[in-house]
Amino acid sequence: MRLASLLVYVDEGPEATARVALACSIAALSKAHVIGLAASMPEAPQIDPYAGGAMLGEMLGLFRDIAEADVSRARALFEEVVGGYAEQAEWRGQVGYPSDLVVQELRAADIAVLGRRDPVRSPARSPDPADVLMAAGRAILVVPPQLPKGPIGTPAVVAWKDCREAQRAVAAALPILAASSTVHLIEVCAAEQADEARHRVDDVAVFLGRHGIAASAQTVKGDGRPRADQIIEFAQDHGAGLIVAGGYGHARLREWVMGGVTHGLLDRSPVCLLLSH
Repeated sequence: MRLASLLVYVDEGPEATARVALACSIAALSKAHVIGLAASMPEAPQIDPYAGGAMLGEMLGLFRDIAEADVSRARALFEEVVGGYAEQAEWRGQVGYPSDLVVQELRAADIAVLGRRDPVRSPARSPDPADVLMAAGRAILVVPPQLPKGPIGTPAVVAWKDCREAQRAVAAALPILAASSTVHLIEVCAAEQADEARHRVDDVAVFLGRHGIAASAQTVKGDGRPRADQIIEFAQDHGAGLIVAGGYGHARLREWVMGGVTHGLLDRSPVCLLLSH
């Protein structure tokens, strides 16, 4: 029950600084390896019909230079933040499409630490966690833009649903749940399903207990609001620093169609969010 390697995506600014610091603090729980990654895809220039081949080549070269500069700045930030953890850290930055490269490089890590998708920021510069979640064979830890508290030493909420995605999420989260101050295991359900749901969450609580993780289990009555909002409200009421949930969705016509709970948590969770598909 330990993480051996984490991958953290690095762009620029205070959000990335906090994300790298968080990845190092989680890695320190088990002296895990930290892989820093940044990618940038050169923006396709608008082609002037009067531009000659040489001019077009210069434009493409300029945009590639800009992308390489983005990656270099991210590397400098990563190396500065890891500080004393540098001996157990490495850098993997390159020109390319961020989401694709995160999925590719996750072969070397247990989990990816990513920032929340920013609709203003270009997907050519930062990965979309939903894309990574659906394409990768690993769990992701999504860090909100403002990090009021981390997942270590704070309460955690496991939002249960009886499916393989939730099972995989709980298994991936075990090392972090073990470092939580307490674990609340909940299932949001209709009143008539409460008895069955209670049996399910009790089972998962026993499973966690056999891993040395004490968890309280309870059901939460659905009140007609989106279940993601009820999960978030429960987490806030209990001072949680982490929400663990299955990531639901499927691919259709090359577009990721996310389940409502997953979409809501990815968009609005105010605390760290661990998902697995």
